[in-house]
Amino acid sequence: MRVGIIGAGIAGLSAGYRLVKQGVHPVIFEKDSFLGGRLSSEKINGFTIDRGAYTIPDSHHYFLKLIQEFGLSDDLVETPGTASTFSGRQEHKIKVNSPKDFLLYKLLDLKNKKDLIKLFVYAKSLGKKLNLHDPTKKTLDLEKEKVSDYLIKNYSKELLEKIAYPIFADLFLGVPEDNSKAVFLSALRNLTHFKIFTLNKGMDEVAKKMGEKLNVKNKTIVRRVYKNEKANTFHVEVERDPTIYEFDKIIFALPLPLVAELYDNLPEPLRTTLRKICYTPSIVVAMGLKKPFINHSFMNTFLRDEIGTIATLVLDHYKGDQRIPMGKGLATAILTKNAGNALFDKTDAEIEKTVLNEMDAIWENFSSNLIFTRVYKWPFGGVQLPPGALAKQVTMREDLDRLDQSIAFIGDGLYRASIEVSLRTGYSAADRIMDGSPSS
Repeated sequence: MRVGIIGAGIAGLSAGYRLVKQGVHPVIFEKDSFLGGRLSSEKINGFTIDRGAYTIPDSHHYFLKLIQEFGLSDDLVETPGTASTFSGRQEHKIKVNSPKDFLLYKLLDLKNKKDLIKLFVYAKSLGKKLNLHDPTKKTLDLEKEKVSDYLIKNYSKELLEKIAYPIFADLFLGVPEDNSKAVFLSALRNLTHFKIFTLNKGMDEVAKKMGEKLNVKNKTIVRRVYKNEKANTFHVEVERDPTIYEFDKIIFALPLPLVAELYDNLPEPLRTTLRKICYTPSIVVAMGLKKPFINHSFMNTFLRDEIGTIATLVLDHYKGDQRIPMGKGLATAILTKNAGNALFDKTDAEIEKTVLNEMDAIWENFSSNLIFTRVYKWPFGGVQLPPGALAKQVTMREDLDRLDQSIAFIGDGLYRASIEVSLRTGYSAADRIMDGSPSS
């Protein structure tokens, strides 16, 4: 059986790896020179930089099992789980998995602390009704309202700006106005009990291990995929190559709006649906430093009425002792949704200047400590889930499944963006291609 996979992000790699274990050797097409997509890393002057994904929550059971399978458990590092929100240059620290810390959180006044506790209790009481991957009627009722409207109407602007905004800026690369109440409550429910890990040698270690077993055509841009109905095969055309690749089965491991442009045989209503999936672009700026910033949290977030460019700043010395040359530092800035939109088409130099100006406003003379910067751009950075999105996803997944047993669609656009979603949808696609049965 000949299988083609379009995309070598974690979803495409996991589908390919699952197929190889079942005796099928797919061909994977990847436009970039590296594997893993946002789960990739780059080595620069002794520094290891994660291009996109930078943590592994302990809820990512399938991914953690894969790390163990590849013998990488010794490289797994538990981060301190510390987070800070800056307000007026003052740093307010909190330990993510500590309910006690939330009670002592000085960023909020007493009334808002009490309201936050009410929200936690409410979110916990909803249980499986907040499973966004398998929404119930109650889940769909909860997603009818924007979280921003919900908090302003029932609680306060302070909870919107100091709790909801940092959560969405960090976890979803977006803003509360682009997501529903159900999504917020689901995220809030998990904040007080999970641990956060990373890989000492770089988040790309898993991608590299899978890549060793796979036939990946890097720097190969697919421009068209279509089905030859007469031969019951799929044809793949790529740029600067006259070869037309022919497969019995095909897996799309791309952001779904891109699939809408590549695959000729999509029904037009479904093509329109895929194009409308809401993503935000993401820009990541890594900054090598002459010395580390110590006594600060692993993850640092900022209020949007004070800091407009940087959503989250990660201090990478917390991610393991093999990532940074001795005595040096590394900070990774993930930009806000608005900055991602405004700066995406700007040059790296223009982006770097904007980021460093803001860093100097946060930490005085930050840029004087700089060795280098590196900019990474992701046009489909994070899936947003506005009111009604979960219901539309359910219908979309059903429509995609009905298309053809010889084709599968995987990746974060089917659910919400995460490593675990990409991995599990990759496994499910491989199982569908082999025998039609979903993975557990």
